[in-house]
Amino acid sequence: MTRIRTFLFSLKGKAIITGTFFIIIFMGVAVYIILSTEWSYYFKDREDLARVLAETAGINFTNAILGTGNIDYYIADLLNKENNILTISIFDNSGMIMAHSNLFDHNKFYKDAKEVIAHQSTFVREIKDKERGPVLEAITPLMAGERRLATLRIEFSMKDLYDRLTLRAERMFLRTIIAISGSIFLMYLGINAILKPIRRLSKAMDSIDYGRYETSSDIPRNDEIGVIERSFSSMIKRLNEADIKWENTFNSITDPISIHYLDYRLAKVNSALTLRCHTTPEDLVGRYCWEVYHNSNHKCPECPHERTLKTGKPSISEKEYHPLGGTFLSSTFPYFNEDGKMIGTIHIAKEITFEKKLQEKLIHSEKMAAMGQIAAGIAHEINNPLNSITGYASYLLEQRDETPGKEELDKILKAAVRCKESVRKFLNLARDIPKKIESIDIKEVIENVLSMCHHNIFSQKIKVIKGIIEPDLWVKADKIQIEEAFINIVLNACQAMKDGGELTIKAYEEGGSVKVEIADTGPGIPEEDIDKIFDPFFTTKEPGQGTGLGLAVSRTIIKNNGGAIYCHSVLGEGAAFIITLPGDKYAL
Repeated sequence: MTRIRTFLFSLKGKAIITGTFFIIIFMGVAVYIILSTEWSYYFKDREDLARVLAETAGINFTNAILGTGNIDYYIADLLNKENNILTISIFDNSGMIMAHSNLFDHNKFYKDAKEVIAHQSTFVREIKDKERGPVLEAITPLMAGERRLATLRIEFSMKDLYDRLTLRAERMFLRTIIAISGSIFLMYLGINAILKPIRRLSKAMDSIDYGRYETSSDIPRNDEIGVIERSFSSMIKRLNEADIKWENTFNSITDPISIHYLDYRLAKVNSALTLRCHTTPEDLVGRYCWEVYHNSNHKCPECPHERTLKTGKPSISEKEYHPLGGTFLSSTFPYFNEDGKMIGTIHIAKEITFEKKLQEKLIHSEKMAAMGQIAAGIAHEINNPLNSITGYASYLLEQRDETPGKEELDKILKAAVRCKESVRKFLNLARDIPKKIESIDIKEVIENVLSMCHHNIFSQKIKVIKGIIEPDLWVKADKIQIEEAFINIVLNACQAMKDGGELTIKAYEEGGSVKVEIADTGPGIPEEDIDKIFDPFFTTKEPGQGTGLGLAVSRTIIKNNGGAIYCHSVLGEGAAFIITLPGDKYAL
């Protein structure tokens, strides 16, 4: 039913229906005219024949009435000669039948005598008889000079004429049907021939897509379809020129730009992004955004694309895109189709690495200036007394074995050492620590860190799980500083698992960098504290359990060695620290 409706409302269907209607009307009118003309011709011929026959016979019947012939003989003779004659009758001026081809009708009265006698000349008319069918009646007066002797009436059968015309009509109807069918078929072929270039043009229109502009035909036409094709080709040319201008504008923007589908895949990228990734647009299109921007195999936390999809509004955030080599101000905007439905996002990454470094340097300089003054005072006021305390405490411990006061002295020494360590960490934040950059094996660093933290791990019944640690993972960094940073993170994880748990360490190569993941199964970090854990003196531990400098020092060390660190945590499930360090591919 749908196909029939589609056909009826199509240009082809309308043309065929309209053409068929006019052909049927034309052929019907033509057949009607032909049959009407033939009927008029045959009826006139039969009418003239009846008139002549009636007038000729009238002479013989007039002579017979005047006594020079036998009327019945003439009637019988005329019936024998003309097969179409049904009846012959003669009636006087009163309407009584004087003679009749049927002897039983003698001396009867003709019902229409008055009407017939009123005519003074021969007339012929057709009458309809239910029993005998169509009948042609010829009536002529029998005159003797000016005197009317009687009236002759002859009835002719019209059945043969009607049969002939009916057969003629049936044949013409059959021929008309054949002619109409042939005309419709030829019309169908003609319409197909007309619509073929239109369908080709429609197919060419449907095939138009971004970057694909093909004209429908290379053969010029001089008809109306040719005008449409030329207009279409002109439109394609203008579209192509507009797309080239848009493409040039898109690629001339120096900030990396990409258009993302709803499923996080890249739909289009500009030249700036391909240059940053050292690849081609074909290699980037279709890949997930986290693969391109983060060189990762899973969705990144606080994804700006996801945030824009949820809110339908632009989103701006600061991101570290290591594959692109810097810090970027990431802006995402909703991307709508012609119906106003959001089908993706437009992602613009403006590099702010230089500005970020200037800002960090300014903040660091101000912080270090203030901390330097404090540190100088602390070093002057605390370090010397601490040295004295630790010295005397050590001396006294060496002089006493199990004498009273030994336990108190041990506590004094440990407290003094702890205080000196805090001062040292604080001073490390306030000044640049000289680095000894060398190629180090990250696997060896991990083993050393676990060995140095063995007491804490063992005493708290923590199970160490070594995940994927790929062999030959070398980085360019200061080994002692990196070990210190890792120790701070491991000890921090141990303190988070007071009642035991699992410590998982992974190390692998990704995009030319080496990543180390240190994860615990502790209580996790609240979302509102994630951005604060690397700030100096920030701690969630109980008083006396920590200074809040461990993670701050670790981040400073990792950044000074060209790396990055961030934390991912789910409250109640634990926390994971991911450290990225520059790989050394020439170390092998």
